[in-house]
Amino acid sequence: MDNDLDLTALRGFRTVLREGSFSAAALALRVPKSTLSKRVADLEADLGVRLIERSTRTLRPTQEGEVLAARAERLLGEAEDIRRALGESGGTPRGHLRLAVPQSFGNLLIGAIAARFRKLHPEVTLEIHFLDRAPDLLEEGFDGCLRFGPLEDSSQVARRLTHGQAMMVAAPDLPGLDSLRRPEDLSRFDLVGLAMPWPGGLPLQNGEEEVVLPFEPPLRLGSHLAVRDAVVAGAGIGALPGIVCRPDLAAGRLVRVLPDWSTPRKAIYFVYPSAQSVTARLRAFIDHLVREMGED
Repeated sequence: MDNDLDLTALRGFRTVLREGSFSAAALALRVPKSTLSKRVADLEADLGVRLIERSTRTLRPTQEGEVLAARAERLLGEAEDIRRALGESGGTPRGHLRLAVPQSFGNLLIGAIAARFRKLHPEVTLEIHFLDRAPDLLEEGFDGCLRFGPLEDSSQVARRLTHGQAMMVAAPDLPGLDSLRRPEDLSRFDLVGLAMPWPGGLPLQNGEEEVVLPFEPPLRLGSHLAVRDAVVAGAGIGALPGIVCRPDLAAGRLVRVLPDWSTPRKAIYFVYPSAQSVTARLRAFIDHLVREMGED
């Protein structure tokens, strides 16, 4: 083989096989489908073999494609190790970070946090995706992600940043709020929640006392931000994290109900693949998050 192997094209080829289609792979890589198709076609031309058999409905690797796919992970992994090693050169944070954060955190906080980080470390570029699911860091090419605990994967490394918890809030003019005394009184109100409900019910704590309520709201939405907007509009009472509802509480658009009660505290972590994967730029970003979020 006379030509150098294009790692970007190799990553595209691997993603096409993993996602099962060029459309899904282009979405995962955030590139136009035409660009991805050309990269794979160029890779086939460089290697002089057909790598993928395409039909109108399916695709599958050829025998040569299977050989390359089996070695792609090691090749891309070694390239990433080299990239990380170069990023550590001289101990100065530089290079690229690809990160994932939950959608509500991303929409509310990450823009300002990222801007302040870039002012401190202008040689580091940031690519931050908003994902409410837990990504496969190695498989999807992320340097790290923000997660709410508890964490399931003990093979990864996590640094605790702070704690978060949800509180019960409502629009100040929602009828009947003055009758709320105990969590059980919530059964008389319409509730607003996430489309993915609390498993096993909604736990509320007041010191050592805990009550678990049935939680089947008639209005369920896809994000905390949508829940907040619905509660502000008077749809009912919702359980919202402090980072989502504090500005509206301060502005009087929301009031806290049952103020002595909140959900159990959950740790917020920054998760990365391994101790060996920490570059100077990643260490700098984690330290920046710790300072911004107020807990070490």
